[in-house]
Amino acid sequence: MIVDTASAVSAFGASTHDYDALTDDRILELGAAIAAHERAFGLVKAQHAAQVARRSRREFGHTGLAARNGFASPQKLLQQVTKVTAREAGQLVSLGNAIGNAEATRELLDNGVTQIGEVPVETTWDEPICQAVTTGTLSIECADALRRGLGTPDGEVTAERLRELATELLARCGELPADALFQHARAERDLNDIEGIAARQQEQYLQGGFRLFSKANGMYGYAGQADPESAAVLLGALDPLTSPRRGGPRFTRPEDIARAQAIVDDPRTTERITLDGLVALVKAGGGVNPQSMSSGDHTLVKVIVPVKAVETAGADRRGTAAQGFGFIESTGTTVSVGTAEADLCDSGWQEVTVDDCGTPFDAGRARRLFGRRQREALAVRDGGCMWPECPHPPAFTEAHHIEQWKRDQGRTDLDNGILFCRFHHLLLHNNHWELRRDTEGRFWLTPPSAVDPDHVAILLESKNLLTRARQRKNGANVGSNGDPNMGPFETGDRARCSAGSPG
Repeated sequence: MIVDTASAVSAFGASTHDYDALTDDRILELGAAIAAHERAFGLVKAQHAAQVARRSRREFGHTGLAARNGFASPQKLLQQVTKVTAREAGQLVSLGNAIGNAEATRELLDNGVTQIGEVPVETTWDEPICQAVTTGTLSIECADALRRGLGTPDGEVTAERLRELATELLARCGELPADALFQHARAERDLNDIEGIAARQQEQYLQGGFRLFSKANGMYGYAGQADPESAAVLLGALDPLTSPRRGGPRFTRPEDIARAQAIVDDPRTTERITLDGLVALVKAGGGVNPQSMSSGDHTLVKVIVPVKAVETAGADRRGTAAQGFGFIESTGTTVSVGTAEADLCDSGWQEVTVDDCGTPFDAGRARRLFGRRQREALAVRDGGCMWPECPHPPAFTEAHHIEQWKRDQGRTDLDNGILFCRFHHLLLHNNHWELRRDTEGRFWLTPPSAVDPDHVAILLESKNLLTRARQRKNGANVGSNGDPNMGPFETGDRARCSAGSPG
């Protein structure tokens, strides 16, 4: 397979002149060929890493492969020999061992061995993932993302259930990039293990940290990572400083237009503006009396939860099986109902109420632009830019009229609104894509002839992964709950958005 995929890649050319001569279609074909080769070669890398690890086992002592060559661990040997990072070396060893275990278990079962001693022989939970890597349909990075996102079997989620989830995700999301796969996998794990959300959240919190260090050139470097809740606070504080440069929404009020243009025209780099803003925030925070309570005006951070989860948590700390969680709007990360309760105590809350028709705050033709409360409701429903595979969160989107305001005399109502980032909003208008909402409440995007001469419509799905997963779990249509007029939650349900400052 490796020879075939390598030949396919090399057939596109060997020099800059060859690649310059490729048509746009051939360039796209080259990208697909490269991906196929990387998937095939990834299997070899994983198998190699597994062999290095097996031949360097602890029981071999100084006679093991790694130790014999002067390395303290198989990962260190891999780093030196194959020039990969420490993270990639660990990833390859873990996946290579998983593939070996899955193959060994499958061989035993195929030979009729169902028990060794008193231990039953069972298919490994990640066998579908390992099989996808072995057949060259899944990359190493995507396999690692799926395994990390789904976690490991425990008392709440069995190996059989994880195997089912892995199979479903491969069928539904197998073509997505690794980071998107991780998000989908984590959403599925959270819905199947709501009681474990708090523990996973705490684990991420403890992994967070920040380090400042001096460099030889007189500058200072910094490194670290933030848990999703901390990242949401930082993003909420820092994004407004640079978002006009990074595809943020357009503005209509003169003062907002002027402020955005000033950011675009600022001679400083985007990174310099962000650092200056961070330093300013630290200076402002340093002047606060540590003995006094803060005023309660916080960075705008929204944690969206079904209101029943908040209302029932006081009587039942576990919440409810279907609703005992929330998620951070800006990062799409799950949080426990306890976190939502803490935000409710510490922050101002802004309520978005969805009526039985799922259409709050309609404005009809009286107003052209969607209002703030309508945008809040659209953010809950759509979860960000609805264009396929676009990762932009709600803060980077604009509300588009499905039946356009001028051309179609469309109304400024929620069921006629949808969120797109600025790039895709302009692309839709300028390149003549068409959008419609069917009788089941789903959104369909039809490409122009230049993109697809057959005009095959594309189903748009909410970027709120937990809403989508809940809808699938409840047997509802993606994009609605089965009712053609409904929003993201069940009939009569409401959502609360925690907002640290008035919007």
